[in-house]
Amino acid sequence: MNIGGVERSFLTLSNQLLEKGNKVFVITLNQNNNLLNYDNKIEIISLNTSRSILSLFKLSRVLSEKKPDILISAQYYANIIATLSSMLSRHKVKVILSERLHLSSALKQYNFFKKLILKLLVKLTYPNADLIYGNSESVCEDLRINYVNKSIKIIKIFNPSSAKNIIKLSKEEVNDTWISKSDAPIILYVGRLSFQKDIPTMLKTFKVIATELNSKLLIVGDGPQRKLVEEFKLNNPKLEKQIKLIGYSENPYKFFKYSKVFMLTSLYEGLPNVLIESQILGTPIVATNSPGGTAEVLENGKAGHLANIKDIHKLSEKTLSILKGEDASKKLKENMNLSIERFDSSLVTEHLISEIKNTFNS
Repeated sequence: MNIGGVERSFLTLSNQLLEKGNKVFVITLNQNNNLLNYDNKIEIISLNTSRSILSLFKLSRVLSEKKPDILISAQYYANIIATLSSMLSRHKVKVILSERLHLSSALKQYNFFKKLILKLLVKLTYPNADLIYGNSESVCEDLRINYVNKSIKIIKIFNPSSAKNIIKLSKEEVNDTWISKSDAPIILYVGRLSFQKDIPTMLKTFKVIATELNSKLLIVGDGPQRKLVEEFKLNNPKLEKQIKLIGYSENPYKFFKYSKVFMLTSLYEGLPNVLIESQILGTPIVATNSPGGTAEVLENGKAGHLANIKDIHKLSEKTLSILKGEDASKKLKENMNLSIERFDSSLVTEHLISEIKNTFNS
């Protein structure tokens, strides 16, 4: 298991909670060396299981033994298990559920039966939480309309980002001349190679860009659609040397300083951390205006260009406008600098603490 956006966000939140005088431990399904190496200040408890459903009773036992005051979970699978485990535990714990994806869009990837079961479980378990929050207004609204009774309060709390740590990690050099000595501008993608990210649209968009401007596509990540990237390179031999796939990296931030544009062609999102991180590192963004918080992060186009889902023409057009025009890039960077203040880890954590106090003291 690799460190993704949800994990990085939770670790940042955990560190902030620690700094503000709280005792914090993080529970994972299985032993995760990448997570253990990420920050040794946080106590990690592994349930030693490969699937969420198998962790139900193990998590319940941990809650009974550790006796935490509050349990915070993220994503629908974990949220369902967290709620059920709290009910089974001998220790009464306050449960906070955070939804990190536009749930209705996320469930579309499953077959009818699985989608029906998951939707039912969400509707049955989420109302039992003490507090529910989404990471963007779109995610919150989806929960209100489709999954949770309108009488239940759902609040918006952004994902926290540690700008200081991200900037520090970004200074690491890359020992690959394809990247560090490139004469052609580099378009960067960092993230999981999954259905949600619509990797085929990104590849087709780059093909259009490359016909008009000598450029490169750097893909940092791994996942089930890795094979599509490899097949695309084989089927487009003229572009093979212009596309580099390096797989998962423990430090993806070091690649941003060599890149002219960050591209995200997702079908849906929650509040994409990687766009916040790209803003922190000053790399202009072109992204799809997918269900979720992408438009909110990019302030509806002020802090990054937006195009419709699968709109290869607009994606390539907006990317080329950045690659060819310094003025367009400069304006975006100015707006990005103002945009990132909303995601300051200390401010976000204070917001969460305030909402917890308001909820549990009322």
